[in-house]
Amino acid sequence: VRAIMAHDAEERTTNWIEVGLITLVIVVNTYIGVVQEGAAEAAADALKNMLSSDARVLRDGKESMISAAELVPGDVVILGLGDSIPADMRMVRVSNLSSSEAALTGESVPIEKKTDPIVVADGISPILTPLGDRQNMCYSATLIAQGSGVGIVVETGDRTQIGTIATLVNAAESKRTDVEQQIDQVSKFLAIGIVIAAICTFLIAFFMTGVSAIDSVTLGLVTAVAMIPEGLNSIVTMVYAYSVSNMAENNAIIRCLPAVETLGSV
Repeated sequence: VRAIMAHDAEERTTNWIEVGLITLVIVVNTYIGVVQEGAAEAAADALKNMLSSDARVLRDGKESMISAAELVPGDVVILGLGDSIPADMRMVRVSNLSSSEAALTGESVPIEKKTDPIVVADGISPILTPLGDRQNMCYSATLIAQGSGVGIVVETGDRTQIGTIATLVNAAESKRTDVEQQIDQVSKFLAIGIVIAAICTFLIAFFMTGVSAIDSVTLGLVTAVAMIPEGLNSIVTMVYAYSVSNMAENNAIIRCLPAVETLGSV
């Protein structure tokens, strides 16, 4: 406001420089955050695209390729070496078949698949059988490490094992990190102090020194702006971005910048 209303050329220039500096800090801070998180999302999307979204099925006695999203329980799916399993399925025919289920169970060694029914002890529900022990099942989002086979789809989408995990993760409440909580607490104290200082500045300027109302308001606003640590968010974001870059060099993709703090605490 003062930059627009200023009549003196030097005063107008000084005020516009202040406006430009504040705007520059905000733009740089936003740019760093958006670019860094955008790069992480792009890398994550590239990894997703590496997984096949198609499935080879037998329908009406004919073999065809369809989108994995079109699969329904009861479809007969043909699996081969390197295929991404498109749904949870019960295997009915296998030929030296093994699947890598590290993404689901954490097993580093591919699990050999069979067609034999799983025998469970009396009184124990089959649902309690660990996923790694269900050798007649193949699960969505896992990979065929060797061999080939044929399976019948039993679950798709969010009803698959990996889909259930994704649903639970999405339903979990987001928790702010320790640094974010500390920044919030400091920000509250700063906000209270800045408001008090701005009001005191206005009252002193208007009632004790006889400065005009507009100039008194301007002094109060200038005091508030001067006390606001504009560089705080920029510094935090730059530290996060630097940490994310270091993690990326070690083949670790981090989509959310504050997650670096959690990883660094391990």
